[in-house]
Amino acid sequence: MKGVSVIVCCHNSAARLGATIKHLANQNVSVAIPWEIIIVDNNSSDNTREKAEAEWQHYSLAVPFRVVDESTPGLSAAREKGIGEAVYDFLIFCDDDNWLDPSYVSNAYQLLHAHPQVAVVGGNNIGVFETPPPSWLPFFQHSYAIGTQGKLNFEILEGNQYIVGAGMAFRKTAYTSIKQKGFKFYLTDRIGNKVVGGGDVELCYIFKLAGYQIAYSSALTLQHYMPSGRMTKKYLASMWHQYSYSWLVFEAYKAVLGTTIDAKLFTEGHWKAVAKQNLVGELSILPQYLYSRLRDDIAYSLPHEAKVLYNYFLLRNSRMLVSIIRELHTKIA
Repeated sequence: MKGVSVIVCCHNSAARLGATIKHLANQNVSVAIPWEIIIVDNNSSDNTREKAEAEWQHYSLAVPFRVVDESTPGLSAAREKGIGEAVYDFLIFCDDDNWLDPSYVSNAYQLLHAHPQVAVVGGNNIGVFETPPPSWLPFFQHSYAIGTQGKLNFEILEGNQYIVGAGMAFRKTAYTSIKQKGFKFYLTDRIGNKVVGGGDVELCYIFKLAGYQIAYSSALTLQHYMPSGRMTKKYLASMWHQYSYSWLVFEAYKAVLGTTIDAKLFTEGHWKAVAKQNLVGELSILPQYLYSRLRDDIAYSLPHEAKVLYNYFLLRNSRMLVSIIRELHTKIA
């Protein structure tokens, strides 16, 4: 059905929902574009449901608004619930700390309507901070779903480029199509205190494998609120130190998304050799790494730590990577 469903996934979100719902209430949407808001309460132990319903009542709008429950913990399960509940063709993932610009819903509709081969479109996510952000943030802003996701006013994102889940607008028919084709997800998004997932990246890669396009548009802008608790080196390091499995899965997609698939990509020996070569390379910069640690230069040290962890993980799990590559290849062969 023509229209837009905005999906807001929540876990103990009572303290954050006020501003998010206010920005949804301030959307400028033509009467010709039907739309709805779905709040997914994912195992909350606070008064998320009551807060959401009470906040929406302040605005006396005719836009359908409902709260649904999802008992399975985790962002992926909550998003799946929202997709299943959505009435309309075009969907928007609005996180509980995303403040959509007034034209977001309308522009998302117009973009997806105008580009039928585009499955996903995203834009500019501007950070809003509880306290002044640290000096290292520009090096890591994409880890926080902050920043510009393209360069032109509108562009198709080629190769390994993707759109983050915060503010992602996508086509429900495309999602239904990849499910019917048997694509499965190897990754999940955030579950409880586990801050790394990658499900949004994987979704973009699956859409590409299925023949759809991923796009960026400067017409989509949101503000992403960042509490001070996330702006710490400890929080950042926790994210990056958990990347190994996600990166291994991304490696499989990148291998299959390539223009040609070399036979060596299907062999464990190749990936073990790659891992060993990379680990030796990291040993060669050990003095620089140690110096960066002494200087507390996280912009240098953390990517190298994550690279070492990943390549050690790859060395031990090359068989898993090859298995995923083979499974993905059967979907497009």
